[in-house]
Amino acid sequence: MFAERYGLVPDEAYRARLARAKYGRFAARCYPSADRELLQTLADYALWFFIVDDMFVDRVETVTDRTLPDLTAMIDVLDHHRTGSDPVFGEYAWLDICTRLRSHLSHEHFQRFAYGMRMWASTAGLQILNHLRDEPCDIPQYETIRRHTSGTNPCLDVADAASTAGPITSDEFSHPEIQRLRMHANNVVCWSNDVQSVKMELAQPGQHWNMVAIYAARGLTLQQSVDLVAARVNGEIAAFQLLAHKVEAQAGQELCGFIRGMKYWMVGYQDWVDHDTSRYADQHIAEDADDTGLHR
Repeated sequence: MFAERYGLVPDEAYRARLARAKYGRFAARCYPSADRELLQTLADYALWFFIVDDMFVDRVETVTDRTLPDLTAMIDVLDHHRTGSDPVFGEYAWLDICTRLRSHLSHEHFQRFAYGMRMWASTAGLQILNHLRDEPCDIPQYETIRRHTSGTNPCLDVADAASTAGPITSDEFSHPEIQRLRMHANNVVCWSNDVQSVKMELAQPGQHWNMVAIYAARGLTLQQSVDLVAARVNGEIAAFQLLAHKVEAQAGQELCGFIRGMKYWMVGYQDWVDHDTSRYADQHIAEDADDTGLHR
């Protein structure tokens, strides 16, 4: 097992938690057209990301003496393609994932993915800063932070590599309308997750502000906040569909494949939550929050 090979499983309780989460099914649902080799890499990446994000950012004390060395090490692997002299938790596994992705993607395509991961590690600092304040930031600032700390962008950026249609060009990727579609897809996944994870996040130490909680802190009830975020998700889905229909009318097969890949990601994430994972299930929130493997 990838996680065991690289020492990512601290104890039996955490092993059981990983089994309940079913991250392999998550990757399979989000990348249904990927070839076997790429799908295995993306499944290992999903497992690694959820573990490391929990360990470094989300489900730990807000700031520790490990915060800076842990996050900068992840960026250094991308910048230098090697581990440091004193590798941190997850660093060897991260180098393995990057090595495999580099062999599967073009140099330019890998850098799209790498940029998203650098933004994840960097904006984690903004998220931590937000949680150090007595009051949460406003919704527009939260949206900016959430867009990058979720890790959704680098996942979307390999959707074309996982498509049978093949990769899109750099000009297509950078086109404003494609970037707008990418943002809509990111918002759908991130804001949906804020609804689905709000109970878990309210139960964990330090890191608890998400879109639902911020709306509730501004005077809405928790249910009103959930309903408002859900309505915003529906608005993002409608905007994505409208723009996608326009773009697809003149797009080549590769670009259509990328748009289809973003659709797979939105639907795949939701299907994983609805049918596979117990990561956000009520019966496991308390025990997962108390899992000693999350507090190093």
